Amino acid sequence: MKRFPCFCFSAVILVFASGLSAQEAESEEPPSLGDLFKKVKEIKVPDSVSNLPGQITELKAAYLDTAKTVEELQTEVQQLRDEVYALRKDNEALREAVGGKVEEKKLTDLMKPAEISATDLVAAYAADSAGADDAYRGKYLKVVGFIERFEAGTQAVEIFLRSETSDTKVRCVVPTGNNLFIDVLPAQGRILSRNDRRTLLSVGQPVTVLGTCNGAGLNVEMDNCSIEGLIEKRIEEKSAKK
Repeated sequence: MKRFPCFCFSAVILVFASGLSAQEAESEEPPSLGDLFKKVKEIKVPDSVSNLPGQITELKAAYLDTAKTVEELQTEVQQLRDEVYALRKDNEALREAVGGKVEEKKLTDLMKPAEISATDLVAAYAADSAGADDAYRGKYLKVVGFIERFEAGTQAVEIFLRSETSDTKVRCVVPTGNNLFIDVLPAQGRILSRNDRRTLLSVGQPVTVLGTCNGAGLNVEMDNCSIEGLIEKRIEEKSAKK
């Protein structure tokens, strides 16, 4: 940057010397060195040339400031991208967690039986059989009622629950086996344990039956039933010691 003014200064001396050479030809009297320096001092360098170094310095400073600002903006943009990515991951995890809970709730709701009394179930079919089928047929129900009577089967016991407003009953078919090791005595209105002859159920007793509603005919039908709270496992007899 400092060489340019020196170049201009040299050029001015050359121009001035050329002008003096012309004057020498006329006067034939060579100028002194002091006269040359005096003439150079009188020559003014244009402002555009003298201000050039300062302008370049200002431009350089402005460029550095701009570069610094751009770098800072790039850093902020990257931070924002990182934050957006983190929020997106959090949202995905939240959606998965909420979705899992929703699915779990749906499964729980499907497994949870709808509770209804025997009287209300019979009344629903008496009032609107098609509507009751839409509401209850094929559904897992918890039916609460009083035992009207028993009927024995080869692999099941039929428990009839009475309705307080109708002669129609709720017929519940309960499979028997190792988890319900019983004898049915319809004439006595009792169900006994085959292990120790205890009375497990009797007519007039309130019970809660879990099963699948199978629509209505002469009675409201419930299949694949179990009695809530009643499990009577078969106890294997130990062989006599020799």
